Amino acid sequence: MIDTYFKRPILWDYLITLIIISIIAYFQFKGFYSLPTLPKVISVTNDIGTIGLTVSGFIITIITILLTLRSGQILSEEDLKNDSPPFKIFLASPLYSKSIKILKYGVYSLVIVAICSYILKMAIPECYLQYLQYFNVLGLIVIVTTFLRSFYVLGMILKMQDNK
Repeated sequence: MIDTYFKRPILWDYLITLIIISIIAYFQFKGFYSLPTLPKVISVTNDIGTIGLTVSGFIITIITILLTLRSGQILSEEDLKNDSPPFKIFLASPLYSKSIKILKYGVYSLVIVAICSYILKMAIPECYLQYLQYFNVLGLIVIVTTFLRSFYVLGMILKMQDNK
C-alpha cells in the first residue's frame, strides 16, 4: 500500500483531502457542523501559509544536504563494490532520484498552498471569507502529509546510513 502511495503522493494527498472536505461539507449541509467565526478562519489561513513555507524550508534543507552528499560521492573516485555501505549504494541508485523527486514535489505543493492561502485571503469578498475554512482543511492535510512523507523518506535514508 505504501508503494502505491509513493508512486503518486501528491495526487493521493489531494484525493484524501477532497474526501475529507466533502465529508465536512456534507456535515455542514446537514447542520452537524458550522463554520468557525471569521477572525478564527483568517487567523488559521495565515498560520497555514506560514507553516507551509516553514515546512517547505525544512524539506529544501534535506534536499540540499542530499545533493551535497551526492556531489561529494561523485567527486570521490571510489567505485561501488559488494561491500560498499548501503548509503553509498543509495546515492548511486535510482532510489536517490526518486527520493529527491518526492521531496521536490512536496516543496512545490507546500509553496502552492502557502501562496494560495495569501491570495485567497486577499481576493475573496468578505462575505465568502468564512469558506476559507475548507481551504484551511486542505492546507492542513497537505502540510501534515507532506511533512510525514518527507520525514519518512529522511528516516529511511538515515536507516541506510546507519547500516555500515
